[in-house]
Amino acid sequence: MEKRDKIAVFTLFVLFIGTLIFSVKEKNSQWIEVFYAQGFYRFYSHVPRFVFGYIPFSLGDLFYVAVVVFFFYLAAKLIGNLWKRRWKSFVRLVLSMINLLIGLYCFFYLSWGLNYYRQPISTNVHLQVDSLRLADYLMVLNDFLDSTNTLREHVNPSQWEERKEVIQKELTRWVKNDTAFADFLSTDQIGAKSPINSRMVSFFGVSGYFNPFTHEAQVNKAMPATFLPFTTVHELAHQQGIGFEDEANFIAFVRLQHHPQAFYRYSAYLQTSLYMLRELQGMYPALWKDYKERLSVKILIDLERERQFWSEYTGWFDDVMGLFYNQYLKHNNQREGIARYDRMTRLVLAYELKTRGCRQ
Repeated sequence: MEKRDKIAVFTLFVLFIGTLIFSVKEKNSQWIEVFYAQGFYRFYSHVPRFVFGYIPFSLGDLFYVAVVVFFFYLAAKLIGNLWKRRWKSFVRLVLSMINLLIGLYCFFYLSWGLNYYRQPISTNVHLQVDSLRLADYLMVLNDFLDSTNTLREHVNPSQWEERKEVIQKELTRWVKNDTAFADFLSTDQIGAKSPINSRMVSFFGVSGYFNPFTHEAQVNKAMPATFLPFTTVHELAHQQGIGFEDEANFIAFVRLQHHPQAFYRYSAYLQTSLYMLRELQGMYPALWKDYKERLSVKILIDLERERQFWSEYTGWFDDVMGLFYNQYLKHNNQREGIARYDRMTRLVLAYELKTRGCRQ
């Protein structure tokens, strides 16, 4: 066996050991919370911020393209060696591809992915998410609908369509100065970007995403401005070390709920009310119909504008990507898949009850 073959085999062995270590540590959420999320990640997150954070365009998008192109290149060489029966080169390429895949897998979890296995945010902020009552749910939903309708009377979303860069910059500063979750989140690695091509991203049905390799929080600025503030703060929560989608939604709501800018508050209350209505629809369809009819005409116009936007892009390709992303979330400790986003309602309800003194 040649030296480079020995190195490849040894690398595979080391990476295999690494995956075993990660699989064991994934089962210990307290260890991950203390030593990884609030320890290692807080310091490591400075590195990608220093390297990538100040570059105005998305290097993460280029990274994904480069990885895909490289794998196609390796696959083509693999087929060529197989066709020409170059068995030694074929085995080497297979080993190289396996090492690259496992290497990316290990780096993903070391760089950010273990945040999927930290302890629940309800533990960190002392929320009681069990034994929630329908009466409390309807009380909070009723108040949120009133707030959403009132805020909509004082804002004009169309005026913000040309100010999307301003939204990102203002909310980045807002999150940097927020102290509500500073005890357990990374506070220095904060900054939102837009994808290299937001229109192209829209075909994936994506409003925002976080790149765990470059730590870039991406927000699709092609979508209607109404939903941009909530999405921006959601993605920044991922950047700070939040893995679960419902927890990133919850943090977005809390951070925007009392923002001095009415438009940002409107985005938070509208998005949260929609999540609560969707949850109610699954449990009590008759009640959902009654509460949904309370949305004002102006809000319905905003929702229709959003629906029309996504209808221009989404289709079978978006459905396929949805299936892939659903399995990705299930693989990463979110057995509900995409439905995990909706579970923010438990956190919001528990938080509101605690804030109002209804719970300790």
